[in-house]
Amino acid sequence: MRGADILVVDDSAADRASIRIAFERTGHPVKLHFAHNGQMALDLLRNGQGAAMVVRPHLCVLDVKMPGLSGLHVLQALKADNNLVEIPVIMLSGSDDQSDIRAAYRLFASGYIKKPTDAEGLHEVADVLGRLCTGIFAFPQK
Repeated sequence: MRGADILVVDDSAADRASIRIAFERTGHPVKLHFAHNGQMALDLLRNGQGAAMVVRPHLCVLDVKMPGLSGLHVLQALKADNNLVEIPVIMLSGSDDQSDIRAAYRLFASGYIKKPTDAEGLHEVADVLGRLCTGIFAFPQK
């Protein structure tokens, strides 16, 4: 089983901590990287800023509702950038608003997951994403 790098972009410190714990519980060999907002995510991806950041993660997990650049704006920027367009993007959001879901898929999100409200639900999401990244998805060579 190979490891994978996942960039999680979420403005909530509590959600970032919960996501980290959920992935740790799965035991999948993934390395999580975090961005606190959309602009930070784009800076990390475009410029490789941050000592431990992999310039090209295997997967990007984006919150939809964030101040400044929303997850949808970040998704649009990634899909418009020839160097980043191939990164799969999963939207993970507390919003189940159909306009957000439609917008995400129109902008070529790889998936849209309603953010669970409990630890067990988040663990299930982390397990599925971990299995995809470490054994099911095929990724372009970096």
